[in-house]
Amino acid sequence: MKYFDVFAESGFHSAFLTTYAFGAQAFEDVPFSKLRGAKCRNIVILADRQMANQSFAELGSPQFAGSSYHLIKADAPGAFHPKITLLIGAKKGRLLVGSANLTALGLGGNKELIANLNYNEEAPGNAGHFADALSYIRSKVPPGDLWFATAMQRALRSASWLRDAIENPLPSEDTEPEVALLTDRVNATIVDQIATNIGSDPIDRMVIISPYWDMKLEGLSRLRANLGMPPADLLIDADTTYFPKSELPRLTDVELFRVAASDNKRFVHAKLIIAQGRSWDHVISGSMNCTLPALLGPTVARGNAEAGIYKRVPSGTALAALGLETYRNRPLQMQDLHDLAFAAIKSPNEDKFVDGGTLILQSGRIAWTPPTSKTMRKPAAIALLDRDGSEFGKPIDLTRGDNMEWHVDVETRRPRSGVVRYADGSVSAPVQIIDLDVLSVRTLPPAQGRKKSLIDTLAETMNEDLILIETLNQLEALEFDEASVNDGNLPKAMTAPSPVSEDQQHAVLTYEEFVRARSRAIMQGSVFSGSLSTHHDSAANSLSVALNRIIGLVGVDLNADEDRELNTIAAMDFRVTEPEAPEENTKPMQPEIAYKPANATKRAVATAKKMKEAVDAFEERCRSLKGRPITTAELVRLRALLQILLSHAQPIRGEALPNQILPIHTKGSYDWPRLVGRLLNQHFGTARALQTLQVAQDETEQKRVLEYLAVADWAARAAVAAAASDPKTTELRRPLGNLAKALAAQVAVAIKDIEGDKAYLNELLLKLDERFADRLALRRRQFPEFD
Repeated sequence: MKYFDVFAESGFHSAFLTTYAFGAQAFEDVPFSKLRGAKCRNIVILADRQMANQSFAELGSPQFAGSSYHLIKADAPGAFHPKITLLIGAKKGRLLVGSANLTALGLGGNKELIANLNYNEEAPGNAGHFADALSYIRSKVPPGDLWFATAMQRALRSASWLRDAIENPLPSEDTEPEVALLTDRVNATIVDQIATNIGSDPIDRMVIISPYWDMKLEGLSRLRANLGMPPADLLIDADTTYFPKSELPRLTDVELFRVAASDNKRFVHAKLIIAQGRSWDHVISGSMNCTLPALLGPTVARGNAEAGIYKRVPSGTALAALGLETYRNRPLQMQDLHDLAFAAIKSPNEDKFVDGGTLILQSGRIAWTPPTSKTMRKPAAIALLDRDGSEFGKPIDLTRGDNMEWHVDVETRRPRSGVVRYADGSVSAPVQIIDLDVLSVRTLPPAQGRKKSLIDTLAETMNEDLILIETLNQLEALEFDEASVNDGNLPKAMTAPSPVSEDQQHAVLTYEEFVRARSRAIMQGSVFSGSLSTHHDSAANSLSVALNRIIGLVGVDLNADEDRELNTIAAMDFRVTEPEAPEENTKPMQPEIAYKPANATKRAVATAKKMKEAVDAFEERCRSLKGRPITTAELVRLRALLQILLSHAQPIRGEALPNQILPIHTKGSYDWPRLVGRLLNQHFGTARALQTLQVAQDETEQKRVLEYLAVADWAARAAVAAAASDPKTTELRRPLGNLAKALAAQVAVAIKDIEGDKAYLNELLLKLDERFADRLALRRRQFPEFD
């Protein structure tokens, strides 16, 4: 199997990859499209920061990073150099560790060497290696990254075998294991780890393949010294490798051989060490060249981050298994080598490829975090670009104040990248925008079974009806079942070391504390916390998205944009797996009301009574939760019920539609102003819901609160207007008026001094106006904007 073919394998929902060099086009054309085609959507890549900047500066920013997969620029004292592919499924896993970068050459041009480990029912013992690999990748995520924790929670939630391996690691009884993951560590170098795994087996000879060497062969010397100074055979690609000729004479028992036949035209980028012991062949492969920064890592200045695999096989079998058994027939003469002393060594130039920091887009706000590297440059402006490379609005001025967050209009299009312009005239490499709103949807692993059908029901629902509440109840029941096995948080074994603190990951505040903390953050320039919660994966969020779609609160459809671009990638065996837009089943609402039934039908009365029963059930639910903290899921439930009532409410004058079955007054107590009042009284009457509301430090939580307040405020004012229109509802007018006033005061507190929240709330009220005002015969501008 070719390396890139593994990405088309089905059964994986998550992929975590690391690379030194990153070729966006090569990755997106092959691995990415194959992963998406195989329904693997939760994708994260860590790439060396300077190499990513170089790629973006020379070739432009990626098309899908920041929206369909998460790209992290990682750092190391030297180079961030590991090449890991970790594929995770519900019942299987594949771990590949080797020498191949995520570039065109790494994926199909060079000769690479990649070790492969599988987890399945036949190989359950490998689960620990997957846990170690994920822990290693997590340790390299920069502090403050807003998405990695969410991606990992998604992966572990749907892979109980991996979560179990993390939480309950099996004790290591074998001091000389058959397989081991090698990574850069402060307390044990890769050379030390190799020696530890080899143990007491005497080494008779070493065979080494390395395309790069250090100037004084210090890596080779240290490796031999740790293994008892065995003879070493160096297999070199003479056409492409630069070797320190002057250093070789001072070493004894070192011979040179060609790594491949002279007619080989492919660059040998593989890294390999075979330590031939008397009992075993010890095979070490991975990203490590035979250099001091690679083999000693963080214990030396400018040491690299590296990863490899150790494997023990029967003595005398490794060379044949790798097709190297005849290498001694290809001796290499010193004069055939390129001299490293005369090589023009090139490395990423920080001055040429200037890092532009991080840009994050969420809820119509874009925030900039300056680069962590020390620079004397003074930033002047940020130019935002859309997916076509056209300028997105005017450049953002960075010379005025310390504000690092700005509101942007994303109604018709969204910015995809940006460049930072400095006062000295220099420009950063393109910065891919991390679009959290889109990323949360595009990378969500596809649901299976009953959960999938329920989510599809919400996605296809075009009108507010009780089916929404029934679907929410069933989804929450499934969530409860999942929570009995998985608490939704990161395993305790993975809470340290961590790029963000546990408090940041799991902090829950009262709403009042949340508003104060958020207001302080905005005053200091950013509302984005150190991590995101996973509420956007929940049943309540699925319902919230459906409700927003029904009232028309949607911007540009990036899902469609990205799917269209993915479908143009040719000859990549890509299968379209994204959900198609549901067909429009309902006829558009007619401007003229069709008729007003003289008498309510039995079916209409029965449905109206079911809605009253839904309100009864909500009151009982609130009583059971009295005095206990509630989450924004309860706000979404109330919002849904209010929209359902408004959708079925009869107008204050004129004729009613057939589905408008809730009268303004009836002796049956299912009159809609009364039902709206009963719902609102649970949260805005004597019991103020926001006083016991607890929210995670997540900007999406505030959006839910604003959506809830907007619907509640609109419904309260509509109920007041309806009660005023009918002489039989006199007893409702005062309590409804008091509720409306309490609600308006609550709204004013929630949006106080935050212009972005005011704008979002008024946008919501406008959408509700468009959805319900004509249906209820209310004046469209009856409800004033909040200021």
